[in-house]
Amino acid sequence: LGRQTRLYGGLYGSVLSFACVERASAPGQIYYEDMRRIFDKIYSGNKHIILIGFMGVGKSTISGELQRQTNRVEIDTDCWIEERENRTIADIFAQEGEEYFRQQETAVNGQGPGLQEADTGRLLTLLETAGPEDAVVLSGWAQSIPLYISILRQVTAAGCMTVLDCSGEALWQCLKERPFLIKPELGAVYGMEDLDCEEGVELAQQLQREGARNVLVSMGADGAFLLTEDRDLYVANAGLGQVRSTVGAGDSLVAGFLSGLRTTGDFGKAIQMGVAAGSATAFSEWIATKEEMLELVEQVRVEKTALGQAAL
Repeated sequence: LGRQTRLYGGLYGSVLSFACVERASAPGQIYYEDMRRIFDKIYSGNKHIILIGFMGVGKSTISGELQRQTNRVEIDTDCWIEERENRTIADIFAQEGEEYFRQQETAVNGQGPGLQEADTGRLLTLLETAGPEDAVVLSGWAQSIPLYISILRQVTAAGCMTVLDCSGEALWQCLKERPFLIKPELGAVYGMEDLDCEEGVELAQQLQREGARNVLVSMGADGAFLLTEDRDLYVANAGLGQVRSTVGAGDSLVAGFLSGLRTTGDFGKAIQMGVAAGSATAFSEWIATKEEMLELVEQVRVEKTALGQAAL
């Protein structure tokens, strides 16, 4: 493999691995010092080792080998789901679809850290400083629905703008508190796939009847739409670019929307900035910068339609 390649692995009794000193001389090689740091961390008593990657790249194989060499407990999310569902992953995809499977994955690895009673108290105390100039976003997995409701009531009374970005029972229970904005995953909420804009608007109207005020919905590559409590519909196309990762794109959509609304007070400008921010993040390796978002703003076109009270 050339003079730049060095053998590494014997120091830890592991299987043989190749690393390069200066530049790679074969596909898949990484720098020697990077590999050394990786192995040092694996064998230095770190609490967890987490493998992340695309389907079929070898996560299960590597995980099994790490379990054999380190004698640690191995948790394979696919196996965990198969045991709980009492059927194979292939059967779940065939019978329920990918969206259902992803929800089960989230149940395994999407939960946030546990909050102790003291942590909850500090959080509520911190939120006492929130006022009309602030926006409070409740997103992700709701560890405690009563806590979410308590927060919504507290910050709403303080005049804060409230945003709800969650699903499941937490969404339905919190709608009773009439949050200013919700960003639901309509497919997950209603168990439907491949919704077009018209179908999405109908479902958004149902959520308004349940207590939602303004409903912001991402349509992925097709952009997003906003249905306001005044029954104005704003539809925005997505920016143009190559999707690298959709992780954080939904959060960026909400952040851009809130920034635009606070800055301009205009729903049309807000969804334009929101979609630009979401698109910019999807086109980036990580969360997009303000400059990357601004480059896409002019690409986003917004159409407004007044649905009127009859749409209810």
